[in-house]
Amino acid sequence: MSNDEGVQRGNWKNWWEFLFSVVGSLVGLGNIWRFPYICYKNGGGIGHGMIVLTGIISTYYNVILAWALYYLGMSFYPQLPWTSCNNDWNTVHCMLRGMNTSSPNSSLLVENHLKNATNVANHTDMPRTPAEEFWERNVLDVSDGIDNPGGIRWQLLLCLLASSLVVFFCLFKGIKTSGKVVYVAATVPYLFLLTLFIRGLTFNIDGAVKGLGVFLIPRWEDLLKFSVWCDAAVQMIFSAGIGIGGISTLASYSSFNNNIFRDAMILPILDVLTSVFAGCVVFVTLGVMAHEAGVPVDKVVDSGPGISFIAYPEAVSKLPFPQIWAVLFFFMLFIVGLDSQMVHIQTLTAALLDNFPKALNKWNTVLTGVLCLVSFLLGIPCITQGGVYVLTLIDWYCTSVSVMLLALIEVTSLAWCYGVDRIYKDLEMMIGYRPNPVWKIMWLCISPLVVLLIWIVSLVRYSPVTYGEYKYPTYAVGIGWLIAISSLVSIPVGIISTLLNTGDNSEPLLQRFRHSIRPTQKWKPSRQPSLENLEMRKTLI
Repeated sequence: MSNDEGVQRGNWKNWWEFLFSVVGSLVGLGNIWRFPYICYKNGGGIGHGMIVLTGIISTYYNVILAWALYYLGMSFYPQLPWTSCNNDWNTVHCMLRGMNTSSPNSSLLVENHLKNATNVANHTDMPRTPAEEFWERNVLDVSDGIDNPGGIRWQLLLCLLASSLVVFFCLFKGIKTSGKVVYVAATVPYLFLLTLFIRGLTFNIDGAVKGLGVFLIPRWEDLLKFSVWCDAAVQMIFSAGIGIGGISTLASYSSFNNNIFRDAMILPILDVLTSVFAGCVVFVTLGVMAHEAGVPVDKVVDSGPGISFIAYPEAVSKLPFPQIWAVLFFFMLFIVGLDSQMVHIQTLTAALLDNFPKALNKWNTVLTGVLCLVSFLLGIPCITQGGVYVLTLIDWYCTSVSVMLLALIEVTSLAWCYGVDRIYKDLEMMIGYRPNPVWKIMWLCISPLVVLLIWIVSLVRYSPVTYGEYKYPTYAVGIGWLIAISSLVSIPVGIISTLLNTGDNSEPLLQRFRHSIRPTQKWKPSRQPSLENLEMRKTLI
């Protein structure tokens, strides 16, 4: 494939490289912790905005990879450090799960009173499991709020550097290296999730069935709630990466005649099946833990990092040869996140190369290294003692406002400005046939209305950012909104710039707008089209 200036960008070696790359992008950490939580709870300028949003997400996603690497390193200890209360970071409130507090052993716990290890500033006198204390007092060494950033966790700094280097070495030759990495990165997580699922069923069948029941049996009364369906739609949009640009970037490396319509059907189905399967694994694990502790599943752990960095470490510690299981699990967790982070950096790299092809094409490797370095540097505030508050702030406002609005503008512009008739003819030229007419209705009406409705509901249901019971100060909420709109500013700026540089200055504004949304002569296939397709293309311009 080539860009407007004729500089070749390269293509996937085969369709499988593209498939595994997209699967790796779709199947991220959200499938492991966010989807199960949602199920339990309920039963142009646009391009620049997507790039800014991707850059923001890549900074804190790298931090999550650093957490996984830290746990991976700690898994090589003779005794897993989150299994006992005899460590330097433990307090007198540390107690093991599942035993009676009146036992002579003071390190016992009947019930998990805190859900996700985020209430450091509150309830510090309540019993806590070793896994909770390891997470908040060793891994994060978390401060009492965003006002108190504390020092840099040097262990996490090294892990952050290591994860950045791994991403760079996976991408330093572009899709030539990333296309090979994804064969392993996209398949290993499935193997381990299957192993953990089987082990959960055989370890404690009663608890596993209890957990699966919570996950799979709907609360019928909740299905009548509008918020349930909104949560489900939002999760699907986030999981599919709509509005971020990663999938578009990966698809841009495909051959011109790749059946993109077929891929658009296959990949969302794979994403849904993966989310459901990961949810089964999560709730089998939580069910086993709840059964052993004699408490409801919702008392074991809540959403967010608590599932991956508290519940799972505790679960693998109960397996035979726990160090081996811990190493395998956190390696899998790192690989799952690595797929998505690779796509984030690829998206940024492709955007810069496409905008400045002649200046940057020969510096592809250097550009990738610079982006990985910037991601590393911007992630440092998130690995201080108050870093988890910063990470939560960024994640909260990126996902609650920016993504949905970008998705709305994207789908509306594509359907109404570029036009569904052009989309149909483009697809016919690429794949040899026109898709079913029902998609025209979907693209013109259903999709924009659904995304608009979801965005409006998300604004109506908006609540200021919190971290457990910690409430952020007003200035921090203001910073969160600045983060949210940072990816949106480029849209009006891009529109104004395009209108000013389109047509003659004497033309009316409406006429300029009409010219600005028409494809130019540069909008054409990267390969030499046939005469028939060339005539078809002329009708689009």
